[in-house]
Formats: sequence, C-alpha cells, structure tokens
Amino acid sequence: MRKDDLKRRVEPALYQVMEPGDQIVGGTLAMTGSMTWDTVAGALAIVAVVTGTAGLIGAANPSVGLAFGVGLASLALFPLQLRRKPVFVAVTRREIICYRLSRMRFEPVRLLFRAPLAAVQVGGARRALPGWRSFRYSGPGAEGRGLRLNVHWRWGQEVDEVVSALQAGGAAVEGVPFRPQPSSLPAP
Repeated sequence: MRKDDLKRRVEPALYQVMEPGDQIVGGTLAMTGSMTWDTVAGALAIVAVVTGTAGLIGAANPSVGLAFGVGLASLALFPLQLRRKPVFVAVTRREIICYRLSRMRFEPVRLLFRAPLAAVQVGGARRALPGWRSFRYSGPGAEGRGLRLNVHWRWGQEVDEVVSALQAGGAAVEGVPFRPQPSSLPAP
C-alpha cells in the first residue's frame, strides 16, 4: 500500500479523536512488539511447509521432505508474529495519537492511546532486522516497560517529521533520529 493511500485511510479516524483546532504535523506506520529473526523464521516456515506439502503430495523428494520438517520446526515461531500488530502513530501540535490497524487492509481498528506531548518519552533507538529500526514509547497508554515501535526505512522521512514534532512539542526524545545509513540497507 502506498504511503499516501494509508494516510488518507487513517485520517478520518484521527480527526475524530483530535482536539478541535489541532493539526496533524507528522505520522508513520509502525509495527508493535518484537521485530527480530522470528519474522524471517515464520515466513520461511510457511514457505517450507507449503513446498514440503506439495512435494509429499507429488513426488517423494528427500530435500523437499527436509524442507517440510524444517518448516514444521519453524512453525513454532509463527505465534510470535501474531503478537506484532500494525499501528499508525500521528503527532499533532498538542498530542501523540496511536491507532491500531487491521493486519490485512491496514484500516483503523481502534484507538490505542492519545497523550499530551509533554508526557511522552521516546528513546532506545536500535536496529532490528535489516532495513528496520525500533524505538520505545513511554507515556500514557503504554503499560509496563513501554511500547516497542518498529519502523521500516521507507518511512524514514515520516519518522523524522514525527521526531521533530515530538521535540517541538516538549516530548523527551533520546537516541533518535535513527534514519538508517545507506550501507545498512538491504540490497534491492
């Protein structure tokens, strides 16, 4: 989905919860939760199970049978992927708003939280998977240790806008910007 299409899809939900007279300054797509190699393992598990099943149905090929076995073993990591959810993080002049999105169509599902910028802390930027960066949101709406937000490098400009808006609004921002260096991006 294109960035502009996603933003247009999310805007009506954001405008419903925004304070009157407020204005959106920046917004980005993110994934919550752990963004580690379980993502890769889960995707490989699906491919291996499908390939292995096709091989078992068609011809008994030992390498395909091995792929099926590896896929079944990797399938144990698949539930970890279900913990990761897409969200849209928007910053207005006065607050931060986080909306949960559906996994398939990226439609707004429900408001996760909204908080005044002065009560927000963002930090702990680090590299997750190649091409992904993550940071931790702490503030109202984030129970316990906070909320880990993972952003793909394609949303780097939007994250820069979000970080600038957070800083301008008085949020505590540490260790960000995190725009990846071109050398750390995956090869096309």
